[in-house]
Amino acid sequence: MAEPRVLLVITAYNGEAFIARTLDSALQIDPGDAELDVVVLDDCSPAPGFSGRLAAMCEARGIGYYRSPRNLGIPRNVSLGMLTAVEEGYDHVIISNSDVVYPRNLLSQLLRAVAMDGVGSVTAWSNNVSMYSLQNADPDRHLADQDRVDWLSETLAAHYDDAVMDIPAGISFCMIVPTPVVRDVGVMDPVFGRGYCEETDWSLRSLAAGYRIGLAPGTFVYHAGRGSSLEAGLVTRDHTSVPENEDIIDLRYPLFRGQVGGFAASGILAEAQLYGVDAVMRRAGAESGYTIDAGWLPPSEAGPDLVRCTIAPDGMDGTVSMEHLGFQHVLEDVDAFSVGAALQEFFGGRAPSAVNLRDRGALSTSLQSEFATLSQRHGNYPSRV
Repeated sequence: MAEPRVLLVITAYNGEAFIARTLDSALQIDPGDAELDVVVLDDCSPAPGFSGRLAAMCEARGIGYYRSPRNLGIPRNVSLGMLTAVEEGYDHVIISNSDVVYPRNLLSQLLRAVAMDGVGSVTAWSNNVSMYSLQNADPDRHLADQDRVDWLSETLAAHYDDAVMDIPAGISFCMIVPTPVVRDVGVMDPVFGRGYCEETDWSLRSLAAGYRIGLAPGTFVYHAGRGSSLEAGLVTRDHTSVPENEDIIDLRYPLFRGQVGGFAASGILAEAQLYGVDAVMRRAGAESGYTIDAGWLPPSEAGPDLVRCTIAPDGMDGTVSMEHLGFQHVLEDVDAFSVGAALQEFFGGRAPSAVNLRDRGALSTSLQSEFATLSQRHGNYPSRV
């Protein structure tokens, strides 16, 4: 069987501060059993000197580069990439923004997902793709790093494997489409002008043509998001989309908003997000360790690699709150006086790296007895005047 040929199309307009990281990240994608080519489509950026510098970046990295003779807008620029993949005989096209960090396993995971029965497109999971996001307190601080993205995507792949979740619409920040589907459904509608909502329209057209719209929870792509759109004046700080384009979607697909609401209310996505973060916590704690904080005072800093586990005084609410790399997770219905054993079981038998006790209640006394050599008391007041 011939290797599948895949064209990764990175659409660019501005965002020079980030794009070099995207290009470097694209080069480290593991092609596996596929043939991967990368091309940057410069949508005739008006920024002085930007196109020349971008062309030089691409040439230095052996990445294809094309600059449109005039500004096309995102939908037409994306369509140019889709048609290029069709005309040049590629089997799949990946449409991508220029403010992302890809994981090494991106291609293998997306190809496995899009090969599932009836799937016409697959969007990667991320920190910033509308409702299809793993919530993170500060993704720019915690996740905008190649090694972190690789680790996170590997973790999700180990948990979700080649699973595909059916979703209301795809997001073309990083979306794979087989070229036969492009031939069948067509390209992005230029009526959406400079951009936003065009992939929603395309997704719903593909659904009408009989294709599934998929999300791959087994891969993760960091997405900075919105910066270039704000800079270009495409959106404002008060809007995450373009209202005029949303009006087109409402007119063409009057049931769509209700379908999105129904999907959100179903709990399917929330459950997938919960189990995804659960897998992150389990692996991080088992590999790098974790701390336990008990008491009224704020928890201590655990360090970037450790999972921080916080227990209310005397475990009164039966929960353990976890935090790691901006992700948050809660263990519920935990017996307060078996919490040490429960956490060791959760983290694959590993004992805590440190136990910080911030009161003298029964729970703290129990933890000190259980982890005598690891426990440290932290007082709120001076012990002697």
